[in-house]
Amino acid sequence: MYSRHLVPLLFGLLLGAPACGDDSDGGAGGTGGTGGGPGGTIEEQVAAKLEEIRGDHNAVQAFVLAMPKGGDLHSHTSGAVTPESMIAWGAADGACIDTTTFVASSGPCMDGGVPIADALDDQALYDSIVQAWSMEDFMGTLLEGHQHFFDSFGKFGGVLIETRGDDMVAQIRSTAGKNNQVYVELMQGFGSGTVGGIAEAAMMPDDVWDEPYLLEKRAEILEDPGFETAIDAAKASIESALSGSDTLLRCGTPAADPGCNVDVRFLVAANRTRPRAHVFGQWVFAFELAQVVPEIVGVNLVSPEENANSLRYYNDEMMALNVLDRFNEEDTTRKPVHVGLHAGELIPEVLPMTPEGQMELDYHIRSAVEIARAERIGHGVDALGEMAGGGADDLLSDMARMGVMVEICLTSNDALLDVEGREHPLKQYMAKGVPVALSTDDQGILRIDITHEYARAVEEHGLTYPELKKLARTSLEHAFLAGASLWKTRDDFSALVDACASDSPGATPSAACEAFLQASDKARIQWRHEGATMAFEASVVNR
Repeated sequence: MYSRHLVPLLFGLLLGAPACGDDSDGGAGGTGGTGGGPGGTIEEQVAAKLEEIRGDHNAVQAFVLAMPKGGDLHSHTSGAVTPESMIAWGAADGACIDTTTFVASSGPCMDGGVPIADALDDQALYDSIVQAWSMEDFMGTLLEGHQHFFDSFGKFGGVLIETRGDDMVAQIRSTAGKNNQVYVELMQGFGSGTVGGIAEAAMMPDDVWDEPYLLEKRAEILEDPGFETAIDAAKASIESALSGSDTLLRCGTPAADPGCNVDVRFLVAANRTRPRAHVFGQWVFAFELAQVVPEIVGVNLVSPEENANSLRYYNDEMMALNVLDRFNEEDTTRKPVHVGLHAGELIPEVLPMTPEGQMELDYHIRSAVEIARAERIGHGVDALGEMAGGGADDLLSDMARMGVMVEICLTSNDALLDVEGREHPLKQYMAKGVPVALSTDDQGILRIDITHEYARAVEEHGLTYPELKKLARTSLEHAFLAGASLWKTRDDFSALVDACASDSPGATPSAACEAFLQASDKARIQWRHEGATMAFEASVVNR
């Protein structure tokens, strides 16, 4: 297992004190900025600095910590917060912990349970809770670790009550800001299970699924009296979490946390371990919630991909998402809702050891892309073994042509699937031109942050500074943000759009560029990232 703990070092102490007269003349475009001196362009000089320190883990860690890293597009809200924070919140809220199973619950404490507050004065209990709720100090086989990880969500769920939504969002934003990111997308259920239950009551298990049937059931679900109640509750919860996080981070004050500079959007996550009707109901809810909550930008499908229900209903769910996505897209009065899907988070060992079970490795990513119309794939670890269609090479070519991005989760794939280094498809994706970006998955449970993932990309996969820079830009290019991109051509980072072509990020934009930025959330956040990148590069070459 790769080291999970960061070494808190100051970037300036490693690279030297700043020189006077910082003159940042590196351009925003391309893999090499404009300007530079005898050592080449500014970007080339920064790349050379990374090569100089590549063998020094602490120096690499400090370098990538200071580097602007765009956005984290694959993060589960509940898995992103730390167990230490959950213990503190549970103690303050009077929650209980079963000292055998380490499952949290609301008070009063029943047999086998004690107040979580007891852990604040009992180091052994505290450590046991942290270990049960995360991968901290886990010792066991691959499959035991895989199960331990997914079991942890059911253990700490009792302390992540709705009134802690602001605390969760604040912590995630703060962590992202301190790691020099400007954007996060979070996956969460938002009470969609209520509508999942409505759908289960309306749809019989043996019903044949096709488009007319699904659209008929969609209309029936929307008419249920509980549907609007669920929508209203989710809307209020999201508004409270976001505004509350601003307060906790002291946004708008001189003491504002770095998280105040991090924008947040959400994907409604359906639970693939439930019956297919439940998942369909959650997605119906998601598409409607997106129409009334600006911060809801997409849908996803979560929980273990190898679960029996996940495998049994995979094809039906891909088809159902296709139906809902096209229905939404064809109505021009409706807000677009994006599709990101966990797919290919599989290895042979987690599947049934039968011919039918192992065949699940052949097609999940292709079906997610071709049938469900996924714009982004989470994990995509088993891509090189997919046999459906024209095989793996054809799949990667299709993804590159279609611009389907892969959310790469290096530590998660190592911890849960034992896929790392040369066994990981990251470099193959890059070689085929498939857009990729680094993500954390569940940073609280995995005991990491995005800086850790960038350092791992350098040290384990040999990525260079231009490649890291492209990963960061790609994360924002493929973010499910509203508005046009800052870049003239998608995934070509050599030229800004015409409105900003004569402008330099970090400086005051021209009137035309300012108007463009104000009209696009995506371009606005990309502009901020580019300005930070130019400042970072100037700080490196002038030290």
